[in-house]
Amino acid sequence: MRNIIYLFTFLVFFTSCKNEEGPVFTVSGSVKNRAVKMIYLEETRITDLQKALKDSASIGADGEFSLKTEASEESIFNLRLDNEAYPFVSLINDADKIAVHADFSNEKEFYTITGSVASQAIKEYLAKSGDKMREIYDLNKEADSLKNIQAENVLIQQADTKRNTTALEVKNYTQQFVQGSKSPALAMFILSTYQGIANNASFKLMPFNNDELVALLNELVNKFPGRTDIVSIRNSIETQIRKEAGWVGKSAPEISLPDTEGRIVKLSSYHGKYVLVDFWASWCGPCRRENPNVVDAFNKYKNKNFTILGVSLDLKKEAWQKAIVDDNLNWTHISDLKQWGSEVVPLYGIQGIPFNVLVDPEGKIIAENLRGEGLDQKLQEVLK
Repeated sequence: MRNIIYLFTFLVFFTSCKNEEGPVFTVSGSVKNRAVKMIYLEETRITDLQKALKDSASIGADGEFSLKTEASEESIFNLRLDNEAYPFVSLINDADKIAVHADFSNEKEFYTITGSVASQAIKEYLAKSGDKMREIYDLNKEADSLKNIQAENVLIQQADTKRNTTALEVKNYTQQFVQGSKSPALAMFILSTYQGIANNASFKLMPFNNDELVALLNELVNKFPGRTDIVSIRNSIETQIRKEAGWVGKSAPEISLPDTEGRIVKLSSYHGKYVLVDFWASWCGPCRRENPNVVDAFNKYKNKNFTILGVSLDLKKEAWQKAIVDDNLNWTHISDLKQWGSEVVPLYGIQGIPFNVLVDPEGKIIAENLRGEGLDQKLQEVLK
């Protein structure tokens, strides 16, 4: 099932509801060991991908500053220094007065927050999850190194298992953090931050699926009944899920196209096997970058009643065949060489590639748009 929610998708609803006037809160503190003159208090305005400036102040000779703004409810605010594109601290206005002291020479802990329980919680979450993500990165490098030297499969699988276990720990930690939060802004910030990162396959995390997201948001709606913004987000996701129900549970439409030798190959000829129908093209950069993951999946599961049928949206046969060889795509490939004019585009409602569907032995689609670690996890689940 498609992951339909990302960091910006969460915040577009969240921040657009927070521009009403309300109680004043102040952020004061100090900035040391950074050659800057100004500091800005901003609220993200995702509707136009701009930052809403709430206040600014000169940083004194001693590094001290003071900022203030109004907000009717708890929201997310950021502190940004002049000439820097990204904020260095994220805050929640759960208190009238918040103090932030930053010392950029302190690599271990370059800032402290007092006066705001929720803002301190953001710091703690980012620190702990960041440590785990660095651990996942190291484990992934280890697994890649083992693959490069063609180590024994058992060693590679052990490294992969460690990485997946750690990724699950981060996901569980995030879920518990969100469920235990007493601040609606904190819960939404953590959930959206994690989901935004986890949806990037390169981080090797495990994003919440649609059902898990709706369940978490339902908990937050019940816990914070006054927050109509969370209700709007939940309702929007449910609407999108219904709209993007996709192919799962449906019979795979027949495909009948020539292979690289001109022989007609039908998808129905794979009845009795699990088959990943992989829509791609030689000219598609994201497809080519995803191909190593598809190759790994094929090599790992090809002896477990599983295969792949590559369906190309190429236009030139030479480029198509060269990419198959260059990327070591050692399975059957078919194409009518009509690019976006291919008959499979409207047949499967393809809006972009790479795209794939996983078909079971009875011809039913049981998953779609599987990439990276998600592909391996799904195959591991069904090919026991």
